[in-house]
Amino acid sequence: MRIVVPALCSLSLLAAAAAAQAEWRLDQGVAIVSPTENNSTMELFAVSCGDPYFVEVYARGGPVRPEPLDETLQADYFYTPGKVQARIDGQVFAMTAAGSDAAVVLFAEGTAAGGYMAPVPKSLIAALRSGASLTLAFDITGDANAVDGTPHETFASFPLSGSAAALDAALASCQ
Repeated sequence: MRIVVPALCSLSLLAAAAAAQAEWRLDQGVAIVSPTENNSTMELFAVSCGDPYFVEVYARGGPVRPEPLDETLQADYFYTPGKVQARIDGQVFAMTAAGSDAAVVLFAEGTAAGGYMAPVPKSLIAALRSGASLTLAFDITGDANAVDGTPHETFASFPLSGSAAALDAALASCQ
């Protein structure tokens, strides 16, 4: 599967200022939001048209890692099942992460034959439009999450208030 990442040159500049706002907006046709709670390097969540959708996470310094940043910690969650979850109001979506030059690209968790990557389901997009909160959770360190006991100890939470309008505009031309 070929990974194509849209050109989002101004996203990194917006990320620093966006954390204070933490509201959904459009940037060059891409719906974006910053986290409101975070123990990681995640700075921005982005959704745009793709195959059928692109779901991307932009992180400070490269791949998603826990804060405080430990440069020796390897991000070994790429193309591996069970390492990433998207949680929306109690509903859990198993995701698989792929790397690109600029972002961590998220796919639905697929089969081994497909590199554990499958298209992002419409049900995830629907939940993003109607939900209250999204938490992206990564299993990076091997430690358990002290709050919920899962292996997904590295997370960022994003508000979904106002997401419907931004997503509708960003995804209007998707097939």
